[in-house]
Amino acid sequence: MINNDVFIAFSSKKTALSVARIAVSAGFNAAAAVLTAGALKQKLSYYEGGLIICGCEFSDENINELVQEIPEGFNIIVIGTPDKLAYCDSSRVTKLAVPINSGELICYMDMLRPEPQSAHSRRSAQDRAIIDKAKTLLIRHYNMTEPQAHRFIEKKSMETGKTMAEIARKILN
Repeated sequence: MINNDVFIAFSSKKTALSVARIAVSAGFNAAAAVLTAGALKQKLSYYEGGLIICGCEFSDENINELVQEIPEGFNIIVIGTPDKLAYCDSSRVTKLAVPINSGELICYMDMLRPEPQSAHSRRSAQDRAIIDKAKTLLIRHYNMTEPQAHRFIEKKSMETGKTMAEIARKILN
């Protein structure tokens, strides 16, 4: 499933709503359209990822400080005049200079749409370690390859409705 959540933050309500309309027309979910950096951070706290489209200036925080506080699961497009974009020095952002048409913005939105997390990346480090130990045991004692061992654990997980970590624990016991 592709992440279609877009968060829009501009100091101008008119600009925020205009960008929100473009996003929705392109099939994105406008999860928030806000006017301050603080309001944006508050909205982001409820999500693991998405796409942020924002301006260069906010009344409550500068863009470089804001970008540093945005979690890694979010991609960021900053729109502004070339002189204001020059002030934004983060390598995390994609800078778009005005004027920009809706077609260009949609292209950038599609390119920067965050990929969903795989189940593997959502597992805790402890669970991954247990699964790896179980795979090692299967490889050594049953002459399986790593992909065969992984598939074995995965298949048992699907058959029983238990997590791969639970199956791995049973194998180790």
